[in-house]
Amino acid sequence: MKTYAPAGRRFAAFLIDWYVSSLFGSIPVILMQSLQAHDLVILNSLNGLTSLSAFAAGGLALFCHFIYYCFLPCMESRYWLKGQTIGMRFMHIRLLTEQETEVSLGALTIRHMLFVIVLQGYLTSSHIYLMDLFRISTGYDIIPYAQAFYYVIILISLIQYLFFKRRQLLQDRLTKTGMYAA
Repeated sequence: MKTYAPAGRRFAAFLIDWYVSSLFGSIPVILMQSLQAHDLVILNSLNGLTSLSAFAAGGLALFCHFIYYCFLPCMESRYWLKGQTIGMRFMHIRLLTEQETEVSLGALTIRHMLFVIVLQGYLTSSHIYLMDLFRISTGYDIIPYAQAFYYVIILISLIQYLFFKRRQLLQDRLTKTGMYAA
């Protein structure tokens, strides 16, 4: 039986992954801003883009997030194991199922794209693009309402981590996965 990854290493992996995925995901947005302005623009926001450009840039940013958090961890190479992002590799941890087997692309997609981006939006930069796309398409700014929802979900997730034996966050529990020492 594998040992669960310690909280400090999980948090460090999260910070590394958050930073790298934010950089990777901002590339399409910065490129679209620069193309529209006909100049180099380092603006990581969908504000000011035409609707079509905003949806293209936001969609590509979410696709980059999918590649980083879902597709790459399904590949195995000599540099990292399946179930690892760059941050997990550096911190020597691995995402596995509760039965300690490799996590499928479907489970990773549900875990990251639904439970992390949508339910715990503050934890990803990709969620900012979703909020902007919602505002562009409907005219409603739901960020103030979403903030309260995210705080509650993150609190529930942390309580689960602290008080349950398996040390699973909400997204781990819902997808029956866990972080283990690699």
